[in-house]
Amino acid sequence: MNISNSELLKQFAKKLDVSTNRDTGICVIYTRVSSKEQAEENTSLDSQKRYCEEYAQRRNMSIDAYFGGTYESAKQDERKEFKKMLEYVNRNKKVDTILVYSYDRFSRSGSNATYLSEQLQNKGVKILAVSQDIDVSSSSGRFQRNMILMFSQFDNEQRKDKSVKGMIENLRQGYWISATPFGYINLCKKGKARTHRYEITEQGKLLKKGFELKAQGKLNNLEIVAHLNRLGCKVNYKSFVRILSNPFYCGYVVHKSIAGEIYPGKHPALVSETLFFRANNIVNENPHKGISKSYKINELALKGFAKDETSLSPFTGYIQKGIYYYKTRDNGTCVNVNANYLNCLFAEVLKGFEFDTRFRDDLAFAIKNEINVQLVSQIQEAEQLKKQLNLIKGKKEKLEERFIEGEVDKPLFEKFRLKYKEEAAEIEMKLGTSTFSSSNIEKVINKGLEIAGNVSEIWCSSDYDNKVKLQYLLFPEGILYNKKNNTVRTPKVNTFFSYIAQLARPPLKNEKAHLLTGGLNSHRVASPGIEPGSGASETLILSIVLRGQ
Repeated sequence: MNISNSELLKQFAKKLDVSTNRDTGICVIYTRVSSKEQAEENTSLDSQKRYCEEYAQRRNMSIDAYFGGTYESAKQDERKEFKKMLEYVNRNKKVDTILVYSYDRFSRSGSNATYLSEQLQNKGVKILAVSQDIDVSSSSGRFQRNMILMFSQFDNEQRKDKSVKGMIENLRQGYWISATPFGYINLCKKGKARTHRYEITEQGKLLKKGFELKAQGKLNNLEIVAHLNRLGCKVNYKSFVRILSNPFYCGYVVHKSIAGEIYPGKHPALVSETLFFRANNIVNENPHKGISKSYKINELALKGFAKDETSLSPFTGYIQKGIYYYKTRDNGTCVNVNANYLNCLFAEVLKGFEFDTRFRDDLAFAIKNEINVQLVSQIQEAEQLKKQLNLIKGKKEKLEERFIEGEVDKPLFEKFRLKYKEEAAEIEMKLGTSTFSSSNIEKVINKGLEIAGNVSEIWCSSDYDNKVKLQYLLFPEGILYNKKNNTVRTPKVNTFFSYIAQLARPPLKNEKAHLLTGGLNSHRVASPGIEPGSGASETLILSIVLRGQ
C-alpha cells in the first residue's frame, strides 16, 4: 500500500505542548470570605463551595482539591491558602481549571490579578467564575475577565475612601478607632467606634503613678518602668516612652489620619492635663519665675537652632517676669538676648529672600536652568539604575517561570526571590532620591517661590513646629548670633534658596545710570553644588541683594 508524501511528512509536525494545553477537565475549587466575622457568622463559604461543585458536575469536571474555606483579604495576593492553591496548580500538570464563585473571590488586586491570570493561562490553567459565565478562551472573554478584576480593585478603593472618611469623622468627634491603648479596656470592642466604652484597668491605675514619677523629675524612664513593674504594671520601656507623650491619656484624641489635629475624646482621662504637661516638661500658663524647662514655646522657636558665634554654644530659652529670653546653654558662657529682639532680627534675615513678584516667571525660568545643570549627572545615574532594575526584574520573572515549571524547588526559589527583591528595593530607593522629572522640578520651584515670596510672614505666623521646619529648611546648620556686632549669619543656606539670593539680585547701574550685568542676566556668584560654604560672604544681610533697597 502506497503512503502519500503528506502522510509521511506528518511525523515531522510539531508536537502539542501539553504544559500549555492541559485540557484535562480536572479542577480545584477556591473559596474565601474577607473577615473572621463572615467566616464565623454566615454561610457564604458553604454556598460558594456548593455552587462550584454544581458547576463542575454540570460541566463533567473532576474536582481534584479544595482550597480556602476561610477568611483572607483579596487586596493583595500573599494569602496563605491562595498561595498554597497556586503552588498546587503549578506542580500538578493535570489541573486545568481553578473554580471560584466570582472573580472578586479570586482577587481584588486589579492589575496584579490580571497579570496572574495571564500567567496561569500561559501555563494552560484557566480561572472560571461560576456566577459570571465568561468564555476566557477568547480574547473578548479575557478582556471581560480583566475588566471585572479591575473593577473589583476600584470597588475596594471606593470602600477604602468611604471608610477613611468615616474614620476621620469619628476621630474629629472624639471616638477612638484603633487598638485599645494600654491601661484601658473596651467593653464593646465588637461594635462601631461610636458604641465603644472604655474603662481604666488596674494596670492603668498603676500607670498613672508613672506619670506622677516622671513629673517629679527624680527618676529616669528606665527607673520608672522598673518601679512600675515591681508594682505589677507590666509595661516595657519603649511603650512607656510613647505613652508619656500620648494625649489620649489626658482625654484627647490624636491620630495619623488627622495629622496636626487634636480633639477632646469620649473616653475617660487617665491623668489630668496639668499632670500630662508636667510629665512632658511643658510650661503651663503661669510659669514660675526664673529659668523654665520650656517646651515648644512659639516665642522660643530659635532655641537650639541659634548659637552664639563666639563660643558656638546653642541658645536655650527661659521666661522671667513674663518676658522670654534666649541664653547660652553651656557652662562658662554668658550671652543673654531678648527673645523678641532676636526673633525680629531673624525675620529681617528672612525678608532678604523675598523678591519682586513682577519677575517671578523670569526667576522661575532661571532657577530651573540652574537646577537642570546640577541634575545632568544625576539623570545619567538614574538611567543606569533603571537598566539595572529592569535586569533584576527580568531575572525575577525568569525565576518565577522556572519555579512554576518545577525546575526550581521552593527553598531555592525563596532564597533568590528575596535576594532579587532586596536588590530591586535598594535600586528603587536610590531612584526615588535621584530621579527628577520636569513636572516635579517645576512643582518644587513653584512651591519654593511661594514660600520665599512671603517667607518672613509665613515664619512669624506659624506655630512652633512649622517655624522649626522652615528654619532648618532654609538654614540646615542653624544660625550664628554675634551680640557685639548685633549680626546674624549662617554657615549654610539651602541650595534652592541660595539660587534665589543669587538670581534675584537686581541689575546694578554705573554712575551714568547705564545698566550693568547682574540679576537674572548674570552668572551665579557662588560655585555650583551643595549649600554655599561658611564665611563672611555668607552674612545674611540680604535685603539689599533681593529687594533692591
